[in-house]
Amino acid sequence: MEIAEIVIGIVVIGGVLRGLFRVVPQGSLGLVQRLGRFHREASPGMVIKMPLIDSLQLVSTKSVTVNLSPEPVITADNVSPVIDAYFIYQVVEPKAFAFEIQNPELAIKNIVSSTLRSEVGQRKLADVMTHREQINAKLRQELDEATGNWGIRIVQASIRQVDLPKEMQQAMEAQKKADANKLAAIEQAQGAKEAAILESEGAKQAAIAKAQGEKEALLLRAEATRQTRVMEAEGEALAVKKLAEAQATAVRMVNEAVLGLADQAGSGWSEERIRTVLQLKQMETLAAIGQSPSTKIVLPAELQNLAGIVTTIQGLKD
Repeated sequence: MEIAEIVIGIVVIGGVLRGLFRVVPQGSLGLVQRLGRFHREASPGMVIKMPLIDSLQLVSTKSVTVNLSPEPVITADNVSPVIDAYFIYQVVEPKAFAFEIQNPELAIKNIVSSTLRSEVGQRKLADVMTHREQINAKLRQELDEATGNWGIRIVQASIRQVDLPKEMQQAMEAQKKADANKLAAIEQAQGAKEAAILESEGAKQAAIAKAQGEKEALLLRAEATRQTRVMEAEGEALAVKKLAEAQATAVRMVNEAVLGLADQAGSGWSEERIRTVLQLKQMETLAAIGQSPSTKIVLPAELQNLAGIVTTIQGLKD
């Protein structure tokens, strides 16, 4: 009997102590209610409350990740992708979270679902695939406005994956392949165009170089011809000069010979002397003709007569 009483006493004392002392774990906050009304918040640690009068409700302040079930939506171009999204929330006001909303996770899921349907329904599939950040920003904005009074802070809310119907995937793969082929054809055509331009430019440069070479060759040939003509003219001028000097010498000798014959006129004019004087005058006439600028070289018609004249002149002088 005494043992039973001891056990009962221990149980009663344990129940009293349990009702008087409670522990709030780290990462949670306690809400103390007295006679069904909110009394105070309890920080992590030991909490003392009145047995049978106060009650303690624990609220987690850790971030909570909630995955939404993939659901199909309809885009503006009548495509039905399946959207896989998630959100992360954290309780920042335990009192509002406990007393202002009955099932906060379900409410947040409904807001995310309706927002996704609305945003995706206003966009085409390509816009949905390339502008997820805009949809995510709109999603967080809607959640912040709705959950502000529930003591909840939305840490993250975004689309994780967009799955397309099989037919749409095949169509997109075909389009992607067609775009790749088109790009390859454009690059090939561009390469051929650049090669043709380079080849044309090379041919142009070669033609210019060839024409320049031919021009320089013509100039060199013309310069060579000019120099040849100049040298020929100079040679002819020198020859004319030498001939004129020789003719002048011959004329002087003829004049001296004529004067010598005139001095000997007292001895009488023989037929040979008269012929000699005529030949000397003929030579003087030829010398005068040879000095004409239009005549290059003038020689006596009979070289033997010229030799005879010189011999006769020398005999007269003797």
